[in-house]
Amino acid sequence: MSVIAEPPPSVDPAPPVDTAANARLGGRFVAVWIGQTVSIVGSSVSALGAAVYAYVETGSAVWLGLLTAFATLPQVLAAPFMTLVDRVPRRTMMLAGDCFAAIGPTLALVLALTGRLEVWHLAVAAFVGELGTAFQSPASQAAVPLLVEPGALGRANGLGQLGPALGMVVGPLLATPLVAVWGIEAVLLVDLATFVVAVTTVSIVRFGDLPSEQRAADDGGWQPVLAWLRGPGRPVAALIAVGSGVNAALALFNVSVLALATTIGGAGRAGVPIALIGASLIVGSLVAAARGVGRDRIKTFSVGLWVLSAGCVIAAARPNLAFVVVGGVLAVFLVPGVNAASATIYQERVPPEMLGRLFGLRSAIGGGLYPAASALAGVLVSHVGAPLMDGPLAGSLGGLIGAGAERGAALVVLTSGLVLGVIGVWLARSPIRHQLRGN
Repeated sequence: MSVIAEPPPSVDPAPPVDTAANARLGGRFVAVWIGQTVSIVGSSVSALGAAVYAYVETGSAVWLGLLTAFATLPQVLAAPFMTLVDRVPRRTMMLAGDCFAAIGPTLALVLALTGRLEVWHLAVAAFVGELGTAFQSPASQAAVPLLVEPGALGRANGLGQLGPALGMVVGPLLATPLVAVWGIEAVLLVDLATFVVAVTTVSIVRFGDLPSEQRAADDGGWQPVLAWLRGPGRPVAALIAVGSGVNAALALFNVSVLALATTIGGAGRAGVPIALIGASLIVGSLVAAARGVGRDRIKTFSVGLWVLSAGCVIAAARPNLAFVVVGGVLAVFLVPGVNAASATIYQERVPPEMLGRLFGLRSAIGGGLYPAASALAGVLVSHVGAPLMDGPLAGSLGGLIGAGAERGAALVVLTSGLVLGVIGVWLARSPIRHQLRGN
């Protein structure tokens, strides 16, 4: 990673951009963003509602894992076919992806209304829905440069982080009471209604398209992408690898901090840190949307990782729920800014005609690593962290963060934070910081 060659002079300088102060998001972007945000929140409500319904119907947590697996698998399976994203106009692909994604909840709703819905139907519906999203999402990210002025990319990408953050907070608040009072049909109707909002906003907005000469220079396959990544795009290839490692470490953090909160606060209070962490993500998204990302994109990325690392250390420092809350809130506050900086780098540096494939490739790698790391986190907490904190590390590290098997989750939180901090230091000192610097 540290021996990445400098790109040719024709690629290294950042493309000319408008200053962030003068650049506008514009009504077209805002309209599409509202539709996409509403849809993301609706999908979060539906996914959590399906999980609650599955658990109530079966009494088994196994189905919760299966629903998650079926929802993440499409991102990986769709990767070889991601060339479609750059062969079809962005707007068309977004509409097609949303319409295909709506098939899943539609079929589940019909089965529910006719009294024939079974839990495995929800797993199939989740798979179909996420398969559509696997194509819609990279098309949506690649469409941002068509909708906003170049200098507004950072702010636009910051706003793009608000949907998942809202879904994390609103989803649990709505899903459980909806299923409890009106049944699974209610959350499926919410999901479909928000799909309608997303499709409507995209349908009425004119996107524009890539110039024909750009499309002619690329056959739309994977070979041009791989050739670019091996040549002038090597800094971006390094960023893909770094981002994958960060996502894996975040998966370890997400699972272990929940285990840590449950161990300290019990089931009754474990939701408090998670709710506040979600609120921190919302505030962080709004800050990123207001401020954008600085010219030094990698510095923004690195600082976010350092703050995330510090939050992990605080969360693990004491067996006290207040430390988990403060540490968790601090840890995720700049994550939307990190994601916005990363997306902005892609949009500025990747040739527009292959941008959809690169976003799809990034999603596929993350889609494969995140659930694997999440599953690994549980093993690390129970079978590695707990024995270590109750044995070899009890008298050393245990003197600092607390000893005993119940501190196994704290050890995993601390370790993931240190890993993220090291990645942040490497990024700040690496050649790609200067190669990917914006104007």
